Amino acid sequence: MDVVTSSELMTGLLSAIGTGILLVLATSRAPKALHDEIALRVERSIALIDTCKDARTR
Repeated sequence: MDVVTSSELMTGLLSAIGTGILLVLATSRAPKALHDEIALRVERSIALIDTCKDARTR
């Protein structure tokens, strides 16, 4: 059985803490705000695609 070095242990702990923080932040957001943000990004993407299509046809 391999022994974990202190730097590997610290890296693992920091990774676990970072992942936990990201999960807490992602799950603590209000669903409506997240839905609105996703809808806004989709609208922007569609507008950008339309702009690219118009530029290509010219």
